[in-house]
Amino acid sequence: ALSPFLFKLAPEIRSQALLCGCFTAMGYITQSVSLLTTPAATVAFLGAATVVVCPTLEAVVDKKKKGLRDAPQTWLAAVLCITGVGILELLGGGADGAAGLGASEVGVGDLLALIQAVGFGTSFFLTERMMAQNPSQALPITAAQVSVSAALSAVWCVADGFIGTPDVYGLPGLLSTALVTDGGARTAALAIGFTGLITTAANRVAETNCLGKMSSAEASVILATEPLWAALFAALILHDDFGLNDYVGGALIVCACLATSLKPEAFGSLPGFEPTVDAER
Repeated sequence: ALSPFLFKLAPEIRSQALLCGCFTAMGYITQSVSLLTTPAATVAFLGAATVVVCPTLEAVVDKKKKGLRDAPQTWLAAVLCITGVGILELLGGGADGAAGLGASEVGVGDLLALIQAVGFGTSFFLTERMMAQNPSQALPITAAQVSVSAALSAVWCVADGFIGTPDVYGLPGLLSTALVTDGGARTAALAIGFTGLITTAANRVAETNCLGKMSSAEASVILATEPLWAALFAALILHDDFGLNDYVGGALIVCACLATSLKPEAFGSLPGFEPTVDAER
């Protein structure tokens, strides 16, 4: 859907867009693999670490002042956001929530879920930098990210279809026999089409445009509201219970979003806290 815009990518940001696409692919692939062994609630919670990855990159790479005294609103938002997602996802009492809360040891899936946060967080950071250089390149930048993700995922899918015991959900099996004889494969193909067009391509276009207007640190907090929307739509459409943890976790996530709009001066009245005059806004 976005491939026509790929050829309009400005030459000066092609290498950055390719690197950004690799980090985007890393986020999607590690997220998918982690879900094989780790509850979705735990993956969502660990994925919220993007709210820490983005400001850290701004401090380390761009040398922005992101210390506690320089940008207290950023770290307040990060703490509120991670706490809110944790309450929302890990204290739900459902199958996933119970599994996530009761996990006694860290597995490979948990590590992959953290790598997911690094991948997505770095891609947000790189996208913000590219949009600052070329504000009119939102669609080409998004096309590059999605194309790299699709290419790397296709390699894996083809390998599943040919190497070792062929997987009916790999390629070319999914597009031939499976779609004709396997109802589950047809459902999977429809899900792939929906997630590819709507929750990946369209979602990435919106994200890229937003990152042209706000910092990746602020955007990562807003994007971390995803579990809240999932719980809300589950309650409205699937009639799932909206429990106390949903209200408390949701309230903390909303407060995190509001915290990003605060100025460092707002924290000056706190005991022992004196933000620097030239703090990053």
